[in-house]
Amino acid sequence: MAAHILAATLPIGEHWWVIGPSGSLWNIHMDTVIMSLLAAAILLLLGLYIRTHVTYAAPSRMQNAVEATMEFINGIIEDNLGRSPGTIASIALTLFFYIWVMNLIGLLPIPYFHSPTADVSTTFALALLVFVLMHIRYIQTSGLGAYRGHYWTRGFKAIVLNPVSVLLTVVTELSRPLTLSFRLFGNILAGEILLIVAGSLLPLEAAVVANVLINPLILAFGLFVGTVQAFIFTVLTVAYMAIASESAEAH
Repeated sequence: MAAHILAATLPIGEHWWVIGPSGSLWNIHMDTVIMSLLAAAILLLLGLYIRTHVTYAAPSRMQNAVEATMEFINGIIEDNLGRSPGTIASIALTLFFYIWVMNLIGLLPIPYFHSPTADVSTTFALALLVFVLMHIRYIQTSGLGAYRGHYWTRGFKAIVLNPVSVLLTVVTELSRPLTLSFRLFGNILAGEILLIVAGSLLPLEAAVVANVLINPLILAFGLFVGTVQAFIFTVLTVAYMAIASESAEAH
């Protein structure tokens, strides 16, 4: 019961709505889908609210916070991609705010609410999106011929070197989405585990006291971790896009 008061409402790694056979790789975690759509709805509503309340005279604290965050991330994007990053800036900013909202949903003391990013399916889908966009950016920058040459070249020496080169390149490319997804998944899941551990270690009589004193500290730590992880995912995305934006000779 103390764990429920501390907002830990589900056993670790379990889902309250799963479509598909139990234990199958192709299961659809509908609870994660719902939480992801909820995060998108929250972000959309916040965006509409801020847009209708934008002012140059005396901006609100929310407007100041959003503008400061956008300017900070835009600065990082411009440092890596130049003054004309194209659609990458919009993608990076959207990823940051979307991941940030998803990270924070699991901190709400509402039954059956959990962070979508505490499900590896969500984080891998986001990392796969970045992976695809990175290769599209590389083709747009250097062309399809240079992209093919990045994996396979011609010539007598290539007969021996190509298999090794392709293997190493594939391992390098696949490691990027894997590290992106598992880093975000592991840190957000760890935050939810912290809530469960804090609740299970306390006796029932101390649950009310814990909710007043300890829970705010844990939630503040979760807010910090969620913000940092969203920022790290965005920065790595920008860094990968910067690598893909270089000419073929620079690779």
